[in-house]
Amino acid sequence: MTVAMTFPLTGFAARLLTDRALSAEASELRKLTREATEFSESMALGETKRLAQEALYVAWLEAQTDDWDHAGSRRSEPSTLDYADQFLQLLPSNVLLPEVCVDTDGEVLFEWDYGPRQILTVSVGRDGTLSFAGLFGHTDRIHGTKQLFEDIPMVIADCLERLSTLAKP
Repeated sequence: MTVAMTFPLTGFAARLLTDRALSAEASELRKLTREATEFSESMALGETKRLAQEALYVAWLEAQTDDWDHAGSRRSEPSTLDYADQFLQLLPSNVLLPEVCVDTDGEVLFEWDYGPRQILTVSVGRDGTLSFAGLFGHTDRIHGTKQLFEDIPMVIADCLERLSTLAKP
């Protein structure tokens, strides 16, 4: 039997802790949890995430050859698309979706730009490395790298939450 453990994050939906269960029951529980938290069938919530997935795929397709931007860029690997899609799927439904593009190094770049000094970028690498940088006002900056596993790293989730509170009128 599999037990789903969740903990609340302020402003974010409950998150599933590490789950490596392989049983049919575990698979069904994951499916039910995903359906209850992603709202993929909702026109209001699921449609925006679907559009972001399409933007991701289109950007990735355009970057399938070396020098795709005619400025010496590297092609984006299939594993980069997989990790970027996983990252996008893990975004809570209450987070505004980012701009999506492929960077010249072949990594997928997600950007939340809410105006001057209210920005967060997350770059997803071919091995699931997340490189991030954010500005929150005039004195608060953060940057670093984390590995993408089964959930968005807490430091990035915190940045998304801080950015969303700054962006509110």
